[in-house]
Amino acid sequence: MLNREVFLIANGTGVRLGEFLVELNFDQPGILATLSNVFAEHDVNIINIAIDAARQHLHFITDLTLQTEEQIQEILKQLHMFAFVKKVKHRISAASIFVPRLITHVINGKPALALEKDLVVHLQDPAKLAEEMAKRDVKTLKEVATTLDVVTLEEALYIIQLRGLATLETTLKEGRLEARLCSLVQPLIRTYLDAFFKELGVRAKTVDEGACLRVEA
Repeated sequence: MLNREVFLIANGTGVRLGEFLVELNFDQPGILATLSNVFAEHDVNIINIAIDAARQHLHFITDLTLQTEEQIQEILKQLHMFAFVKKVKHRISAASIFVPRLITHVINGKPALALEKDLVVHLQDPAKLAEEMAKRDVKTLKEVATTLDVVTLEEALYIIQLRGLATLETTLKEGRLEARLCSLVQPLIRTYLDAFFKELGVRAKTVDEGACLRVEA
């Protein structure tokens, strides 16, 4: 039996990890092999591949340690050459960890909350559940992160999106992190955020903005 990780929180120290989200115009046999060959031709190691149920998006997580910026641009150019490719988004992490941010988890097309089996006992106590989730995520973060600068903190915050607790948009301004969280899972998100920053030892301010939250840290 294959145990496929829902989270990929990888130690990025000494490597450059990136993700590519390929949106398709149409589906046809051989697309996955064709796109994988583009990465192989440039000696890029593919770490993880995900395909949505509608087969409209393919998501690649890759090791780009040995590739120059020119090579990456050539990869993007080649990916766009195929008629079945509509658009390609990509990013490369500069943090000491890597958390995918171009994907969210769904079940039968509906947003899903990622929850470990042993946390199910807390379902009747949302506050306890959110706190335990945050503590577990911070523990994982501390095990793989070599530093906790603002760049690493921005990367780590996307664990919230992978959990399915909210969708995120983040910006870095003058050494400060600002995040806008929407599609909130209430009442978990507030408790999770408080516990997450407390466990990290980071001071953060949370402001209500209608259906969204703004976080400054």
